[in-house]
Amino acid sequence: MEKWLNSWSLGLTADVNDFIRIKKAGFEGIEILAEQNNAHHYLKFASDLGFKVGLHLPFHDLNLATPDSIVYERTFNVLSQWLAKLAEYGGKHATFHGGYAWFSEERNESLIRVKERILKLNEVAMQHGVELLLENLIPDKLNYCHQIASNVEEWIDLITAANVKACLDIGHLDLMGDALETTIDQLAGSLGGIHLSENDGKSDLHLLPGEGNHFTEELEGFLEKQSFDGPVIYEINPYQYSIQDIINHVSNVNSIVR
Repeated sequence: MEKWLNSWSLGLTADVNDFIRIKKAGFEGIEILAEQNNAHHYLKFASDLGFKVGLHLPFHDLNLATPDSIVYERTFNVLSQWLAKLAEYGGKHATFHGGYAWFSEERNESLIRVKERILKLNEVAMQHGVELLLENLIPDKLNYCHQIASNVEEWIDLITAANVKACLDIGHLDLMGDALETTIDQLAGSLGGIHLSENDGKSDLHLLPGEGNHFTEELEGFLEKQSFDGPVIYEINPYQYSIQDIINHVSNVNSIVR
């Protein structure tokens, strides 16, 4: 397993010295959140310092599932541009969201569109040598809209149909109500990356592992059982934790990823 950090955890104003501190703490990779204002600078910092580089593709105001052709065209173009930018820095994976149905009743039609669109996006990714990782999302408990994918069956179906990998967001899975070991076993070789944080089982708080409801407690063993050796990406709330808090956590002998 590789120890990574999502750049969201660094906050909005990190500089190269913060990246050096993370490097010294033993992090091997940085997943850049494309929506941060400093994303381009963060890509360069990470690349210049020899980190492995990944990207979390933007998703606000974008929707792969939309029935609106203009919204989809913009979505596809923005995501394609970021895939090209990632390739410039030698990045090998891009995490993305499947979008959402405008109304939950439109779920089935949206899933058909999403499958076709992921296949098309994956063609772009493969041209750049990038692997796409579809992230699991939090269900809309009001059932007003449908987040894609917010149940495990739907998620695995999309991954299989579009020939992409999964990014397992553990905090999201906790809120989905599914068991961690069972889900990892179901994903098996389709698991391409992990977003690591904890919460209270009610809200996506992005707490450090061990500071929530201990949902991640046996994660290392579950991943070892599946011989997972990919990135485990700490995705920690920068408004609650400092960079030093994160460094102190991963320096602890009880840290999940050593």
